[in-house]
Amino acid sequence: MIEVIEPTSYIWKPNPGRQELFFSLPDSIFERFYGGAAGGGKSEAILNFPIIKGFYKHPKFKGIIFRRTYPQLEESLIARIKEPDSLYSLVGGKYNAQDHVCTFPSGATIRFSYLERDEDARDHDTAEYHYAGFDELTHFTRWQYTYITSRVRSTIPSLPAIVCSASNPGNIGHAWVRERFVEPHRDGMVLLHDAVTRQYRIFIPAKLQDNPRLLENDPTYLNRLSLLPEAERRAKAEGDWWVFAGQVFVEFRAQKFSDEPENALHVVDPFPIPGYWPKVLAIDWGYTAMTWAGLFGLSPDEVAFLYAERTFYKTSIANWASSVAQMCQFEDNLMTIVMDPSAWKHDGQELSIAEQFMKHSGLYGVERADNDRISGKMLLHDLLRWGPKPPRYIPPGGFDQDTFDRVYRIKGQKVADEYLALFQPEPPETNLPKLRIFRTCPEVIQAIQTCVYDEKRVEDVKQWNGDDPYDGLRYGAKALERYLDSAKIGERKEMKIAKAMEAFEKTGDYFSLHRRMEKLESTMRTNVISFRRNHTYPGNYRRQKIGH
Repeated sequence: MIEVIEPTSYIWKPNPGRQELFFSLPDSIFERFYGGAAGGGKSEAILNFPIIKGFYKHPKFKGIIFRRTYPQLEESLIARIKEPDSLYSLVGGKYNAQDHVCTFPSGATIRFSYLERDEDARDHDTAEYHYAGFDELTHFTRWQYTYITSRVRSTIPSLPAIVCSASNPGNIGHAWVRERFVEPHRDGMVLLHDAVTRQYRIFIPAKLQDNPRLLENDPTYLNRLSLLPEAERRAKAEGDWWVFAGQVFVEFRAQKFSDEPENALHVVDPFPIPGYWPKVLAIDWGYTAMTWAGLFGLSPDEVAFLYAERTFYKTSIANWASSVAQMCQFEDNLMTIVMDPSAWKHDGQELSIAEQFMKHSGLYGVERADNDRISGKMLLHDLLRWGPKPPRYIPPGGFDQDTFDRVYRIKGQKVADEYLALFQPEPPETNLPKLRIFRTCPEVIQAIQTCVYDEKRVEDVKQWNGDDPYDGLRYGAKALERYLDSAKIGERKEMKIAKAMEAFEKTGDYFSLHRRMEKLESTMRTNVISFRRNHTYPGNYRRQKIGH
């Protein structure tokens, strides 16, 4: 006999605790953000908010729910509302696949949309929504969110204007979302009042335990999360907004974790930069995008400090160039100025952006920045490293005297010394990390924590609106590397001259001295030509003129 199992429907309702709180807050709270751990029921909360609140019963209600791309929208939210046991289906909602709108018997509508580009937000320019939901808010830019929320308003007393969003930590919007909702009170649950808009917002931390149905159906889910790498585990299991999966510079520390060494810190308190330190000015320019300028100082132990930054939006070149000149007016030993290579385009104007900057600032000799994105990212990784390097390769079997003697006879002292050096202990690195940032440079601090990998160029950082400080940081790091290279060329020359003179004092052999100096000049000339072919040579930036 075959057992017949009667079909049952699961009707969704908020879980007790934080998810229930998300729905029960007063309608006077304009923005509510439910964010943190994976599996906390965040997406369902955003999707079902207008249903649970009963807004769908009002004939004039208009709502909209966003994902960043249409495939994300179709695979998650749209697929869910089509299911027969979804709240949308149970209250009579009919989904129109062509218009991406769900219409309810009252005439109320909820639209499903995406914002792949910033410009897509302008498609909603004349719209008026009573409810806007953002699923995975960190996938959106600050501008997209701000623009859409300006469309959320109501002239109907019985329909409040509410914006709801949910997200895990990570992705390109991580920094601004954290700044807006999390940083004021890391534990959330505190009502925040915006002095500008005079509206309220609140952050409700999401925990995996908020979704008992998930843990009941999959009791090992939490155990599996514990096997993830530390950063990903803390983001997904604990909802930690200070580390997240997909972050490029996982070694960056704006604050030190308790179980890490004292030097695991990149953001430092300001101090006077000595005048004799070499300085670098790096600029990433933009008009509709940000213009960023940063000053770097290089300490004697080769630690770079970003100690000043200025940012400008929709500012004329004359104004921001003058402001940058003011920032540099008391800086001694300014060795290098680099600017985004696109600043050399003329675009029909007599002077390029770079030339206009030199004209208005009086800072001449500006050079094109090295815009190799991959090598720039790798250089930053090395500069941010606060842990010791892995031990270098040591030949199996250890030092062998016979091998040393044989190498000496055949290859000479230099190669024999290189073999011997393989077995010498490396001196401890006492200058880590090699890049530190004054806490008075918040734009760079935020940008470097926002960097995530590009899906198409997996070794590169994904570009986003607001990445200008990161680009400027790359330019500055590369310029410092070039300066050190040029300085080391000069140091090597001086050392070789000193050795040649030491030998002459012992032998008095003018012919040998002449040959050694001639060989040295030939070698150094080749090195300098090679260096200048690819790099900027330090100069005085207030004496040079525009070559027009």
